[in-house]
Amino acid sequence: MTSQGDDYQTDLLSGVEDSTSNDYDEPRQGGLGFGLLILRLGLGVIMGAHGLQHLFGAFGGPGVGGFAHALEMFGYHKQTTLLSWITGITEVAGGALVIVGLFTPLAAAGLLGVAANIVYAKFHGGFFQGDGRGWEFELLLGLSALALIFTGAGRISLEVNTPWRKRPLPLGIISLLLAAAASVVVIVLTR
Repeated sequence: MTSQGDDYQTDLLSGVEDSTSNDYDEPRQGGLGFGLLILRLGLGVIMGAHGLQHLFGAFGGPGVGGFAHALEMFGYHKQTTLLSWITGITEVAGGALVIVGLFTPLAAAGLLGVAANIVYAKFHGGFFQGDGRGWEFELLLGLSALALIFTGAGRISLEVNTPWRKRPLPLGIISLLLAAAASVVVIVLTR
């Protein structure tokens, strides 16, 4: 025996099914994977190219020695050659991993750490400076990396079937803490 209220409730729910699909697979989210791919490509190419400049002097860059000298001008006085290598390798490797979408939260954390240190080093120069002393560009790169830490690479990536793609928040928080710790260590040990 059913009451009239039960029949009304059943009528309201008829045609409604529980969704077991992932949010990435929903039609309304169709552009999300493509948007994340564009963000990853932009961040990865820019940071990777800077890393190639810092390591090998590519694209008219300074190479390791010139980058070590530039770091000294920004207030880094200890282990600048080692810091040049670490920064360049982080930019190249992190950029490549972000581009292909593999270990994205960790790779983006490395890129965020580099961007955070640049913002810190340039902070006294002001937000907008035409002579390269402003830090608005590096802030944008860091925010892009921060977004990828918490979103992951998206559907169009090599990590499409990884556990952290389905639950990105725990690895995102760990990655953010790693980026913060690395930035503090670099500042304390090299300035």
